[in-house]
Amino acid sequence: MRMKLEERAIETKVKDDALVKQRREEIIRAASKIFTQKGYHMATIRNICEASGLGPGTLYNYIKKKEDILYLIYNKLTGMLTESLLETVKENRRDPLEQLNEALRKIVEIAWNYQELILLMYQETASLDRESMHHILKRESDFVSLMDKILEGVKRQGMMRGKKSRLDADIIIFLLAFIPLRRWNFRNKFSEEEIKAGLIDFMLRAVGVSSPKKVSVFPRKLRELKLNNRSLT
Repeated sequence: MRMKLEERAIETKVKDDALVKQRREEIIRAASKIFTQKGYHMATIRNICEASGLGPGTLYNYIKKKEDILYLIYNKLTGMLTESLLETVKENRRDPLEQLNEALRKIVEIAWNYQELILLMYQETASLDRESMHHILKRESDFVSLMDKILEGVKRQGMMRGKKSRLDADIIIFLLAFIPLRRWNFRNKFSEEEIKAGLIDFMLRAVGVSSPKKVSVFPRKLRELKLNNRSLT
């Protein structure tokens, strides 16, 4: 399955693409911490400069305004989620049910690792400019479409009772917000593994998957994903 992940061009004064990517990763890491600590509107460029170690003059070589940084954060997170599904489809071409299980494990793992940023997305999406909003909503729509295709594969094999896989896909994506929105209630009652496995089991039963595989231990590959994708925190 091929899909081009479109991105909004952000003005830069630097011609070295590798350096632009590196500096923007540094800005994303610093701004993610500041935005989650102070809130997007209370955070200042000065705060982000102090956290990143970059001076204002240097920072403005890579972005034009604070809204650009918010877009970069959203783009990074939605890109990780979408690419995780693309990778799953590529790796598991023959077994639709295993493909679905793997996809759910990956996106729940990402949701767990980036709870604060998911909250930020829900709270501050309206702060994006129109062009950025268009790109982020398109990325989210692509993400839902990928999940829809995975569910369709399971349904074609007669392993799912649901009839509206697109609606099911939308519900599954929304349920990722369950972790950051309800953590205050369950954080001291259940272990991390119980919460993630319970959410995946609920998703499978909700879409009508027959005899879903029990998900209790996250494989080593996902633990590596957890370590390798710390670029936002």
